[in-house]
Amino acid sequence: MRVEIAVTGLGLVTPAGHTVEANWAALCRGRSLAATDPGLAGLPVDFSCQVTDFEAETELGRASAWSADRFIQFALARRAVADAGLDRHTWEAGRVGVVLGVGSNSLSTYVTEFGHLGAGRPERVSPLALPRSVPSMAAGEVAIDLGARGLNFTTASACASGATAIGVARDLLRSGTCDIVLAAGSESVRSRMTATCFARMRALSRRTAEPTLAGRPFDAQRDGFVLGEGAGILVLERACAARARRAPALADLLLAVSPHTRGAREARVQDGTTAVTKKLAGQRDVKTVWSARTTGDTWLRSKDGRTLLVAVGLKGMDKERKQAAPGVVAATRSAAPEL
Repeated sequence: MRVEIAVTGLGLVTPAGHTVEANWAALCRGRSLAATDPGLAGLPVDFSCQVTDFEAETELGRASAWSADRFIQFALARRAVADAGLDRHTWEAGRVGVVLGVGSNSLSTYVTEFGHLGAGRPERVSPLALPRSVPSMAAGEVAIDLGARGLNFTTASACASGATAIGVARDLLRSGTCDIVLAAGSESVRSRMTATCFARMRALSRRTAEPTLAGRPFDAQRDGFVLGEGAGILVLERACAARARRAPALADLLLAVSPHTRGAREARVQDGTTAVTKKLAGQRDVKTVWSARTTGDTWLRSKDGRTLLVAVGLKGMDKERKQAAPGVVAATRSAAPEL
């Protein structure tokens, strides 16, 4: 019998805001958040989507904020846990896992510390250089902060890291390895090195004169994506456990699939089903939305580009988060087959 997985909590720190409500309101306004980035001044592409008004010391405390890079700071899961109605002081810590996707790291720390080495000043290299920047530290810090002692690791599959983490978390719950998993991803790629590398690859939009018009994945005139930063954390549980503690499900995690290597209309469902449409048949409250790869790369010229990658039956993402808003969310799980 298939084990149903429910999303019972959600925490967000993004350029659109630091709460679910703020993010939803920003999405409904439909306005771009891309803007000139002072940190990228003088580079061929000097704009990004930045998280603003985020006070790390207030959120984490001075010591933790000082010792962590930005992508670690964003991965704060306390709001998601509170949203799920869970108490970290009473849950069975050994059954709570953390799986976070981090595609790289902020690179800012590496650039600074390598600068010291290049100048012949190894004594200036910070002893926190590695702890600040290793991708797995985000999941580790979340576990330490919340006392989650279950399985803990990081997925790294480029743009698909967060979606991969959700799929892995689902498997941990279905297998009985964990009872609760905090999953999704955190990233901050607004470093000058990252911007330069992607610009050299011709992957970034060059709309420097009009940043708000950049990042147009479904437009025939798309010219690349926009750098950004932020984190999203989901609290995942078996649906039966959520019902038992009378926790409302924000969404149901239905399935995860991988894109076809030749860009075909069908995708490989992880559960072994070959046709996504068959899998969704019978889901009366789900409206299928097919999503093209949303980076806006000019390289991607597939004829259909339609691959459903993570399907979630939404239950509470309207403005008040009270009435049902059925639908399907698609997110990129693996970039390689599409390039």
